[in-house]
Amino acid sequence: MFGKDIYWYGVQAISLLKSGKLHSPDNSPVFHIVALLFRMFGVSDGTLFIFQTLTSIWLITSFFFARYLVFSGKDNPQQRFNFLPSILVFVLGFLYPKQSWALGFLALSFGFYSTTATNKKPSLALAKISFFSSSLFQWVVSGILFLVALWFHPMVALLGLGVFILYQIPEKFYLFIFCFGFFLPFLLPEDPSGRFYSEKENFPLVAAFALAGPCILWDWTFLVFGSSPPKFRRMRKALAFFGFLLLFPVFHFADIQYRILLSLILLNQIYIQWNILQILVWMVSSGLWIFTIFINPNQFRYSYEEMWIPGESMASVPNNGLLVAHHGFCEYYHFQFNKDCLSFEPDAKAISELPKDTEIYRAVYGIRYENLLSSKDENKKPIFSFIKPLGDYQLVREQDWKKYRLSLEKRNSKLLLVAKSWKNPYKERPDFIKRKHTNGL
Repeated sequence: MFGKDIYWYGVQAISLLKSGKLHSPDNSPVFHIVALLFRMFGVSDGTLFIFQTLTSIWLITSFFFARYLVFSGKDNPQQRFNFLPSILVFVLGFLYPKQSWALGFLALSFGFYSTTATNKKPSLALAKISFFSSSLFQWVVSGILFLVALWFHPMVALLGLGVFILYQIPEKFYLFIFCFGFFLPFLLPEDPSGRFYSEKENFPLVAAFALAGPCILWDWTFLVFGSSPPKFRRMRKALAFFGFLLLFPVFHFADIQYRILLSLILLNQIYIQWNILQILVWMVSSGLWIFTIFINPNQFRYSYEEMWIPGESMASVPNNGLLVAHHGFCEYYHFQFNKDCLSFEPDAKAISELPKDTEIYRAVYGIRYENLLSSKDENKKPIFSFIKPLGDYQLVREQDWKKYRLSLEKRNSKLLLVAKSWKNPYKERPDFIKRKHTNGL
């Protein structure tokens, strides 16, 4: 399976089928699509693959139709059918399905809006009826599609709103906005528990390069510096300037701006004019993405094949009430074995929900069994009262793991870099995620 979040969709859908509500509060209807597919084809990895494929088909269809609307006027009507789907359609469709469904609706919203903004009537069968060819109808449809995008994924809708605002602002004010964006990270609080804060550890374009390699730099360059037909110049400038503003680190997660960047690159596909140069750009982009996926697949998926045996053993421990593990293992473990798992440091809420007579266990990743076995406290006594070796993973009690991590801090051990990394979660759930569990938003 490709996709680092795909099993989470399965967890949410299974919860819908069993209890009628989501495992984690979320207003997006995308999980209901997965639940419907589970009803039709059964709960399995294969059904999740069908969902990812369906998501990619939706993106291709929506972007094709959006381009059809945009180029439906008398200028270059042949461009309506000139469409080569970017490989990002599949990258987004498989990695970020919820975002992809919302992005498809946003693209259609942009398509209907563009027909009003350029004073062109879409050459559809409905255009024969005066109301359906009117600007009012196109505005209404564009607004409805925007609200559907908001329903599927608020971040994508806010992205669309941001592009629309930049489109309305005269370009002479872009320098002022750029200066504000430059100083914004210094004005934000240094609070990792918030959704927005000054992220000085990761420069967004560098983080994007680390996630996807040179392919993302290639696409970013043509997003910011590429050209388009004159009638779409303002919209292209808005998309390009938004992509340029993503240089400034303002979001909590390092890859949020990366996801926004992918969406902007795809939205740009609506307005480009296909010619020989654009086909060459498309070929290089596709080649770079395929090469990156081939040589570094772990950037796009976890090693799920190596998770079955340790996951099955961990799930069989009788008093294992909650497992703490890295994000990818947690989702796979929860989906395959229907056992609770948390990819954060256990907080008061997680401890209060622990079933009676059970304990919290930790799936340690990246530290050898021998290192854990030989670890001792200040009194020369073994730190771990229970260790179950499972290949790349070691199962220990959470309370013992905290003592071990503290001992690494005192000794300033090199293993601390592994013990406090994504491989072994050490931070509590951020405040905005806690609010989501409390309020559903």
